[in-house]
Amino acid sequence: MREELSNMVEIAYRQVTNPKYNETRIELSHLHKELNDGEDSNKIMFELRKSLLQADPSLNLKNRISGLPLEYRNLFHFIDSKLKKIDAKILDKYYQYGFIPLKFGSTIKYP
Repeated sequence: MREELSNMVEIAYRQVTNPKYNETRIELSHLHKELNDGEDSNKIMFELRKSLLQADPSLNLKNRISGLPLEYRNLFHFIDSKLKKIDAKILDKYYQYGFIPLKFGSTIKYP
């Protein structure tokens, strides 16, 4: 899974050259390096999800991912499926204490 994630990040970095996504490209490069240096893949996936959700803040929340380039969408859907299991465990802990967290928490910025 780690190698597949690394390949998808590299593809997303190389294929999307629109200047609008320069900050996201810088973040992808940084996270790709961390992934190759042995950083925890779950941590990298959380950072990737956050970065992709912030890639184009001009899109409304409904279209935040579907409005991105195909490579970014593919990467998001790959990591999102992996993170759902982790998120479910975290949400269970919150629910035990009576908290009801927001779906995307504070990872969404609004223009």
